[in-house]
Amino acid sequence: MQRFVCVLAITALVFGLAGCNTLSRQPRMQEARITPSDLKPGDTAIIAVKVNDPHNVVERVEGMVLEDQRVTLRLRDDGVEPDSKAGDNIWTLRVDVPFQAPPGEFTLEFTAFRSDGQPVVVLDENRNAAPLRRRFGMVIRYPDEVEKPKAPAESPTPAEAESGPGS
Repeated sequence: MQRFVCVLAITALVFGLAGCNTLSRQPRMQEARITPSDLKPGDTAIIAVKVNDPHNVVERVEGMVLEDQRVTLRLRDDGVEPDSKAGDNIWTLRVDVPFQAPPGEFTLEFTAFRSDGQPVVVLDENRNAAPLRRRFGMVIRYPDEVEKPKAPAESPTPAEAESGPGS
């Protein structure tokens, strides 16, 4: 009998835990943006990623431009400009667009990391384990060419001006 009760308790525990909704309590990247989103070479922009992290699992947030993964963007939540408040889970970074940056559309991808350096793993919408990541786009455009001044309209000769049009 005691064995039956033990098996029944374990079965109930397994089914009970399987039905728990842990998705609402896991960390999430709620919002990610770059301001301004339309940039020119030489511009300065602010990147901000808002993280909902009720259990303080996220130790750092890093990103990269997917089209050029050589540079790591390390965001901060330390209250030092441009971050407005330390520990508010809004991770920020000021970036300068290189003068040699090519024009086009680019994708920024940000990943949250734990204190041991490993990515924070969460359940995605299909309930598969995946790193906590967020992507968003930005555009780099070259400055518009300065319009060339139009040639002045030809002025009528004094004889044409006196006779008027259609004379």
